[in-house]
Amino acid sequence: MGIFNKLLLLILVLAVASPFFLKKPDGTPIMDINEFLKPVTSVKESVLPTESKTLYRWQDEKGNWQYSDHPPQNNQAESIKVKHNINAMKTIDLPEGYQDKPKESESFDPTDNSGSSLPLTTAPIEKVPEMLNQIDNFQQNLNDRQKQLDNL
Repeated sequence: MGIFNKLLLLILVLAVASPFFLKKPDGTPIMDINEFLKPVTSVKESVLPTESKTLYRWQDEKGNWQYSDHPPQNNQAESIKVKHNINAMKTIDLPEGYQDKPKESESFDPTDNSGSSLPLTTAPIEKVPEMLNQIDNFQQNLNDRQKQLDNL
C-alpha cells in the first residue's frame, strides 16, 4: 500500500470522525454517537407515517388545483385517502421576513402599446453624454489595438 493510499485513507477516517469531535457554538459535538447509531425501526417510523391520512383537493378561483391536509373554509373539496407509504410534508407559515415580497412595480414591456413609455435604462439622464464619451474612447482603443495587430 503506497503512501498516497495511506494518506487518502487517513483523510477519509478524519472526515468521518470529525463530526464527533468538532463542537457546535453551544459546546456540544456536531454529531453524537447515539444519534449516529439509531435503530432502523425508529428511523423508519420517523420518516414514514404509520396511518393513512386524508387530504383535500379543490380548484381555486384561477382554476389551479390546491391540496391541503385541512379542508378549505368556503369551497367544496374532494377528499383523498393517502396510503401510509407516500411521503407528505405539512405546510407551515413562514416567519416574518421570509414571505414572498409583493411586487412594487411592473417591469417595462417595450411591446406594450398602452401609450406609456418608460426609459430602457436606469442610468440618470445627465450621465448619458459621459457614458457615450466613454463608449467612444473604448471604441478608439479597440481600433488602435486592431491597427497594432495589423502592423505586426
